[in-house]
Amino acid sequence: MNRPLLVAIAGVLIVAAALVLNFTLQRPGGLGNNPAQVLTGPDSPSFDVVRIDPKGNMVMAGKAKPGAVVVIMDGDKELGRVTADAHGEWVYLPNTAVSPGTRQFSLKTPGAGPGGKDLFSQNVVVMSVPERDGEILVVEQSRDGGKSRVLQGPNAPSTGSLKVESIDYASDGTFAVAGKADAGSTVQVYLDNNFAGRAVATEKGEWEVTPKVKATAGKHNVRVDQIGANNNVIARLEVPFNLDPAQANMPPGSVTVVKGNSLWRIARRTYGEGVKYTVIFEANQDVIKNADFIYPGQVFNLPQKNRP
Repeated sequence: MNRPLLVAIAGVLIVAAALVLNFTLQRPGGLGNNPAQVLTGPDSPSFDVVRIDPKGNMVMAGKAKPGAVVVIMDGDKELGRVTADAHGEWVYLPNTAVSPGTRQFSLKTPGAGPGGKDLFSQNVVVMSVPERDGEILVVEQSRDGGKSRVLQGPNAPSTGSLKVESIDYASDGTFAVAGKADAGSTVQVYLDNNFAGRAVATEKGEWEVTPKVKATAGKHNVRVDQIGANNNVIARLEVPFNLDPAQANMPPGSVTVVKGNSLWRIARRTYGEGVKYTVIFEANQDVIKNADFIYPGQVFNLPQKNRP
């Protein structure tokens, strides 16, 4: 079994139904389809861009083997399909607007795997479109509990071009920090003011650091510095996060909310599907006063109904 994964999108409190923040995943391999049925490989289709406007108009783009058919899956249902061009690039524009709610997208290429099996994308995309005014959130995640990538969302903590978009961390203390900075610039990461690692931003301005050091349980501070040509600090960010491995040992039937908890992730861990967050919401309307937010310290009842 893969190690539990906790994910933090730094400094952001968004629609609770689809937040992708610090919560222990008992079964991170459960992203998307049944892990036992998912086959991935070097020729798997992948996402590059997924964006949606407030009216529900969505665009998806990515890569696949040239000439391959790419099937876009909305949960377990086919949303549409396209064919990758000679460069292995594909673009998909739905004919109808995407309705508000939370959903999980994945990709597959029919019959492209060994023995004619379907070949699936390594990553899935979780999307939340609020029914009322609010921020749209689109996050790409690995099926095996790897690192997250914010494709669309509210402004992350930033100083100029320097941004921290996510902190992925496991109950054993391993963690990774990712964000954006000026293309080609050096970014250095510190855990509680101790140097943890550095990276160079890509041409797209993306950077990621996976430190060898581990974080202990409790509250921590991640500092990120962007280094200039003269080795001087030209931008700095500090982002707090709390590593709470005790969440992995919560008794069945209840859960205590910690900072950044996600109804989507709680539902996926408990019921096997994030979209069943409504089961938790309906059973805890006396606690969840605002459907858009959950708060640290709240205790939710997790009904036995629909448990796997």
